[in-house]
Amino acid sequence: MPRIDYVENLDNMYQSQGFPPYKWSRFDSSPWTPLGKALNEVRLALVSSAGISRDDQDAFDPWAVNDLSFREIPVDTPRERLRLHHNYFDHRDALKDINCVFPVDRLRELAEEGVIGGLAPIALTLGMGRLYRRTALQEETVPQMVERLNAQEADAVLLVPA
Repeated sequence: MPRIDYVENLDNMYQSQGFPPYKWSRFDSSPWTPLGKALNEVRLALVSSAGISRDDQDAFDPWAVNDLSFREIPVDTPRERLRLHHNYFDHRDALKDINCVFPVDRLRELAEEGVIGGLAPIALTLGMGRLYRRTALQEETVPQMVERLNAQEADAVLLVPA
C-alpha cells in the first residue's frame, strides 16, 4: 500500500477551496526522554481524545469549538457507563468496542499479565475537534492534565487520538 501524505493532502484540499495554508504546530525543541525503567515496572496512564465521558459527567458538546475541557474517568468504570460524544471521526467501530479509542480493558489485561507494571487509576479524555486555540491547550489544559497524571505517579502516558 502506498504511503498517504495526510498533511500535504489536507493542505491541498483546503487551499483548493480558497483557504490559506494551515499553520501546523511544530515542536522541534521537544526533548527525548528515555523511559528509564522496564515496561513491566511502569505505571501507565491513559489519555484519549475520543470525547469519552461517564454517564454522571457533563458530556462533551460534539459541535463545540475550542473546548479545552477534559474529563477524569476511573479506569474501573463499567463499560455501560461510558458515553462517546465526538463528531469528528467515524464511530462505528468504537460503538462496537470502545477499546478502539479508549483501550482501558486492554490496558487492564496488560497490567494483570505483568506486561506493564500497572495502570493509573484515572484516565483522562478530551473532546478534541475544531480546536484552534493551540496555545491555550498547551498553556492551560495540558498543565492541568500533567498535574493530574503526576498525582497518580504515572511513569508514562498512552495517548490515543481519535
